[in-house]
Amino acid sequence: MPDFLLLLPEGDVPIAAEPEESVLAAVLRAGRNLQTVCKGRGMCGACRVRVGEEFLGLLTPPSLTETRLLHYLKSAPNSRLACQIRPLNGLRVTPDPNLPRTL
Repeated sequence: MPDFLLLLPEGDVPIAAEPEESVLAAVLRAGRNLQTVCKGRGMCGACRVRVGEEFLGLLTPPSLTETRLLHYLKSAPNSRLACQIRPLNGLRVTPDPNLPRTL
């Protein structure tokens, strides 16, 4: 059973995650190409995803650095960096529609 779903226009992709693995790492390990410039250090914003509203309160709160970066990028309120969040059972994430697609 997948740990989370990557929602794409061409169809949802179920992805299983390893313990302590970030959403970004799980997506990349599953053979999908979610963008990253800083290699998952939470500094570039390229791996920005939209999280289902029902999961926002269940995820670890964003760090001050992530909060500032998301604010600077004028991100939607339900945006998070895929490299900074851990998968939750049933979590649904969508690549930010304002970023160029490489999936």
